[in-house]
Amino acid sequence: MTYVITEACLGVKGEACITVCPEQCIFSEPTDHMSFIDPSRCTDCGVCEAACVVGAIFPANRLGRASVEFEMLNAGWFRHRRSVRERIKQIAEELKIWLPNDSLS
Repeated sequence: MTYVITEACLGVKGEACITVCPEQCIFSEPTDHMSFIDPSRCTDCGVCEAACVVGAIFPANRLGRASVEFEMLNAGWFRHRRSVRERIKQIAEELKIWLPNDSLS
C-alpha cells in the first residue's frame, strides 16, 4: 500500500507534506498544479497525511470512488509527466477548479 495525493490538492500544491516526508518521495515541479507521491519510495508512514492542510492525502486502500484515478496519476507522473499534467488539467475543468493557464504548456 502507498499513500496517494488526490483532487483536493488541485491548485493548492502545499509544501507541508513535502517537508515532513522522511523518504523524500513527494514531488512537484513548477509546471504542476499539485504534488505527487512516488509509490516505489513511499514507506506508508502516514506523516504526509497528517501534515496535509487540505486533507488531500489518503492510503490507497481508503480512496473514495471519485479519487481512485489519482492512484494511477501519482504513479504515472514519474513516467509520463506530460500526459498526467494534461489529465490533471481535464479533471480540474470537470470539477470547475481554476488553474493558471500558463503552467501546463
